[in-house]
Amino acid sequence: MSEPRLLTPIPLWGRLGVRVAAALVVLGVISVGASLYVARLSVDYFDARLVESLEQSRQLTRDVEPVHRELIEAHITAFESRARLIALTLPALGTEPKPVLEAVFQREPDVRELGFRARTGRTYEVRRLVVDEDEQWQTYDVAVPLPAAEGEGDSAGELRVVFGIDPAIDRRYQALGQRQREIEAQRSDQSVVEEAVIEVVLVAGLLVLLVAIAAGVVVARATTRRATELSRAMARVAEGDLDVRAAAQGRDELASLARAFNLMLDELAQAQQRVAYLQRIGAWQGMARRIAHEIKNPLTPIQLAVQQLREKDPGLDPRFSAMLRTSVEIVEDEVEGLRRMVSSFSQFAKVPQVRLASEPLSRVLGEFERAYGHLGEDEGGELRVLVPDEDPEVMADRQLLKQALVNLVENAVLSAREVQPGGVKVEVSAKVDPEFVVVSVDDNGPGIPAEQRERVFEPYETSRKSGTGLGLAIVKKIVLDHGGEIWIDASPLGGARFVIRLRRAASA
Repeated sequence: MSEPRLLTPIPLWGRLGVRVAAALVVLGVISVGASLYVARLSVDYFDARLVESLEQSRQLTRDVEPVHRELIEAHITAFESRARLIALTLPALGTEPKPVLEAVFQREPDVRELGFRARTGRTYEVRRLVVDEDEQWQTYDVAVPLPAAEGEGDSAGELRVVFGIDPAIDRRYQALGQRQREIEAQRSDQSVVEEAVIEVVLVAGLLVLLVAIAAGVVVARATTRRATELSRAMARVAEGDLDVRAAAQGRDELASLARAFNLMLDELAQAQQRVAYLQRIGAWQGMARRIAHEIKNPLTPIQLAVQQLREKDPGLDPRFSAMLRTSVEIVEDEVEGLRRMVSSFSQFAKVPQVRLASEPLSRVLGEFERAYGHLGEDEGGELRVLVPDEDPEVMADRQLLKQALVNLVENAVLSAREVQPGGVKVEVSAKVDPEFVVVSVDDNGPGIPAEQRERVFEPYETSRKSGTGLGLAIVKKIVLDHGGEIWIDASPLGGARFVIRLRRAASA
């Protein structure tokens, strides 16, 4: 069969794969745009907060710097005043100023050096003996005149005092300068940070967009491939190919649709087979009706004619009389055989129409056992009818369903007797589930090969030597008219198992 074509071509935008991919791409673009917008808002917000914080820090450093200068100037003024005070309170140095200067060191801990230059030009300097080497002291020099004694002039010389400035003040000043430099560096780096944030968000958005496009293509191709396969399967079904099946992998809606489609095809194929079988049976019934009519009419004249021949024998020749009686017996036997065949044809041609009603299963099996239980008792046979504990009601024509069971039991008994004349066993049982009732007929006969199990239901197909091939065809027609199914399995008794499945009355 050639590849089916869709009735109308699908435009590009009408294809499901293109729509799915386009939808994912649009969602990706919207996501990227929203991410960039949020990033821009976030950057602007934090940028404003950062600028405000940096400006406040700069203003703070500008406000602190005059305070620091005023603090230094206050220290300088204090150093100069203290130097003049030291000069005023310093006793006459004389020729040995060292002890006097060292006494000053005892009183003034922040004095690092003292120097003396006399009016005569003689100089003398002394340093503090113990200096904290871990601290880098800044110094400030102050030179003040020494007061002279009475009658010696205006000045006795000059005193130089070197004060040490507390390193903590310088450290705070250096830290303030470092903070100012950091603030300026942060302001210069602000634009770089903004560009970096925007670049990162843009790259991440593009990656998301690429992933969305790739996912869209993959999902769309996977989805549309299965949808296309399902569409092609439908097109082939429209052309009459009921053997095609759609792939039903997965657990999504398409897989569920494919399974429902396959189930529909299975039911359609079964219905088609059912209709075809019933049509064939109808054709065979029409032919059987005509054959029975054509054969039945001349049988009676033939039988009357041979009887007259036998009665008109004058008896003059014993050999002729013996030959005549033998010929008459042969004709009568064949006529009786034709009558039985015509009776089978008539029975097959006149299977009544099914009239469904809700019937208890126990009533159908009980009446069958009472009326036809003798079918297995001849020649030591055994027939068992097992009624289930649950007694469901089935939609059935009670008389025709009993006839179907009779035909199955007769077929089982006759088939078993052809193999083993004695010890025939037939068992009729039933199983019940929520929707169906399954009736099984088992025997210990020769069984039916798997390759012949479908053909035995065709008219005039039989595995028995003396069978007409109509009994099982009648059974299947009755079952199909009930809306049920019948098939053959291997029996645990060793022979064949005929299985009839009918709907329960509640689920019909």
